Amino acid sequence: MIKEYKRIWKKVLAVDMLMLCVSFSISIVGQMFETIKEVYSLSLSQAGMLLSVQSIGGLTVAIMSLLVIDSFNKKKVIVISGVLICVFLIIIGIKMPLSILFIVFIILGLSTGMVNLLTNAVMIETVPKNPERYINFMHMIFSLGAVLAPILSHAIFLHYGLSGVFFVMGGFALFWALYSVIVFRNDLRKKLVLEKISLKVRYREMIKVLKNPGMKEIGIIAILTSCWQLTAIYYISSLFSGLTGSIADGAYALSVLFLGLMISRLLYTKFATKFSPGLVLAIGSFLGAAVWIASMLASDAQVKIILLGISAFFCGNNFPITFSTSCKLSPKNTAAALGEAFFGYYLALFVYLPIIGAIGESIGLNNALIFAALPLLILVPVAVLLHKKMKTIRAA
Repeated sequence: MIKEYKRIWKKVLAVDMLMLCVSFSISIVGQMFETIKEVYSLSLSQAGMLLSVQSIGGLTVAIMSLLVIDSFNKKKVIVISGVLICVFLIIIGIKMPLSILFIVFIILGLSTGMVNLLTNAVMIETVPKNPERYINFMHMIFSLGAVLAPILSHAIFLHYGLSGVFFVMGGFALFWALYSVIVFRNDLRKKLVLEKISLKVRYREMIKVLKNPGMKEIGIIAILTSCWQLTAIYYISSLFSGLTGSIADGAYALSVLFLGLMISRLLYTKFATKFSPGLVLAIGSFLGAAVWIASMLASDAQVKIILLGISAFFCGNNFPITFSTSCKLSPKNTAAALGEAFFGYYLALFVYLPIIGAIGESIGLNNALIFAALPLLILVPVAVLLHKKMKTIRAA
């Protein structure tokens, strides 16, 4: 019994560490966004497009998950993808033609998309009892990595420049990705495609998943949550660096944002099965939107950062709740269910980030970021509707 418990926890830790690699990828790029923009002489909207091309790879993953990934060896896929994340994170540190950089970001988006999507499904397969707690804790690990990464990246940047940041942080992430290779070595020996199912059958199953009660709301919530959180992750560092003239303040603000997410997820882990997902999403999003607007309207930089962290605290569980609920609504097709949620994530990445960048060029980034609260406010009635539908499902 003890031996089996240790074996499961090794796998849980390996999945958590793969999510840490995703965390490093997203937060380091967010922290170095302004520097990358300067190195390649990009406008704000052009740099936004560089970020959004990751969604090409991510959307590909979402479509694959809806149609075929449930037939794949998920553990083998996430381990290989985790290693690729780290390799391409290191490659970003090499000065290259802009066209090649775009290709690197597309492949990085494909790899992070695979891990981001399938870690949730693999965690459910690894710990089938009360997976919500483990998924929430996994996303807390993501937040912890994202809290530390901007500060560490800034310290490395001061001594070794942009290349040093990606070489060192990417190398550290690669260490943990290789740990997952060791833990899942038996799964890596198995075939990549475990079960051959015709696309016609998979298409019918996908439609069945999308028609499940509550899945339509999950898809909308995924888009709206992503519009807010991706805007915050990728633009906050640039905002505060521009306001104060200090890159360190940008790193500090981004770390406070992720600290709010981390504390929220850590506290909620214990109560993940006790509250209605829809009500938590509705209340948290409303309060988060209100504090976010207050943060953007505040004139003092320190007050803005504190309010930013509080806003992140209220909205911190939006992603893990969305992912775990989608799996709960479609337990036999978790990859397809998660694919719908992640399709919304990458759609927001592709569309909303360039829009905010373009608005920021016209009226200033601080004013543009006020619009990030709008998706959270729209999310509230959708989340209430999800609560009502899940209540009906449980009653039935």
